[in-house]
Amino acid sequence: MTTTPQRFKTPRQRARESAFQILFKIADPTQENTGLSGKIETEIDAELEHFETPASARDFAKRLVMESLSHQTEVDQMIAKHLKNWRPERVAYVEKTLLRLGTSELLYFKDVPAKVTLDEVIELARDYGSDQDAPSFINGVLDAVAKEPQAVAGKVPSSV
Repeated sequence: MTTTPQRFKTPRQRARESAFQILFKIADPTQENTGLSGKIETEIDAELEHFETPASARDFAKRLVMESLSHQTEVDQMIAKHLKNWRPERVAYVEKTLLRLGTSELLYFKDVPAKVTLDEVIELARDYGSDQDAPSFINGVLDAVAKEPQAVAGKVPSSV
């Protein structure tokens, strides 16, 4: 999970990737000792250091992780609402983590255009997805979430 695909990444792209890796690690159902214990922000900082997240992107990455964790129930409900012919428990853990990250950003990061969020999370799905259909699956769910009133309200428009 710590291998970064070899291509140029902006600080925000690295932040999203690091946030994804941290969220994946926190609740990986295949690991015996899951979760971050104690002072979560200190542990997130340590993980960001481990993943060599640029200093300029650490606040954004930390905010992504914290928003995803603090709103996980609402985020999971939003995801479940837009799963077509899928039960949430059937979604692979990698894709579930990417959906949580993307949905959190769509709902709680009003300064990031929806198109940017979708493009970036779909790119992560290409790099880390469980199979070749992961990017399309992620796109379908997040596109529907992006049209929700909670996601649209106060969102900066895409410049494209």
